[in-house]
Amino acid sequence: METLIDDVFSYINNAIRFAVEDPAATLLVFMFLALVILTPGRKAAEKALMALVICYIYLILTSNVLARGVFNERKYSFELFSSGRREMVENVLLFTPLGMLLCAIDLKTRPIRPWKNEKAYKFVRFLISMAFALLFTCIIEGLQLYLLVGVFTVDDILCNATGALLGYGFIFIIVLLVRRFGGKNGNMRKVQSNERQ
Repeated sequence: METLIDDVFSYINNAIRFAVEDPAATLLVFMFLALVILTPGRKAAEKALMALVICYIYLILTSNVLARGVFNERKYSFELFSSGRREMVENVLLFTPLGMLLCAIDLKTRPIRPWKNEKAYKFVRFLISMAFALLFTCIIEGLQLYLLVGVFTVDDILCNATGALLGYGFIFIIVLLVRRFGGKNGNMRKVQSNERQ
């Protein structure tokens, strides 16, 4: 457990060090944050969640790619389950918060077609979130291989995608449980809205 906590602090330290050493990248992140915050038609909670996603992506990108030392050669492994158990668990846990944040963002406030079928909306939202997480982890692994700053492994892609899936599923189940067992207030609102119709 101590090594996992040490790794979390190492990620944060690398991101802070890179932010100080390279203010251009930090400025770009702040511009994205300002764009999210100033965009009209979004709820404040959604803006905050999107800002957290941007900050989390920046943290992962700086720690895994930008703040690492350069190797002398390209390192890669296409063998499944070649990483150690601890490294695989860390990679799963690394992307779990990203999956949680992606699940919490509501797509209905975005200017896309209106969703009449709630189940279809939830499924499309799940697919978009998982595709984003998978694309992001592939980009990280590709950059590590191209820039010679890490080891490209299929295990990392698999574990990161699994972590995003677990995080998404965790929040999704909590939301379902809160809606189902949320108490009398939630049920009373439904009854009142049905009576008005």
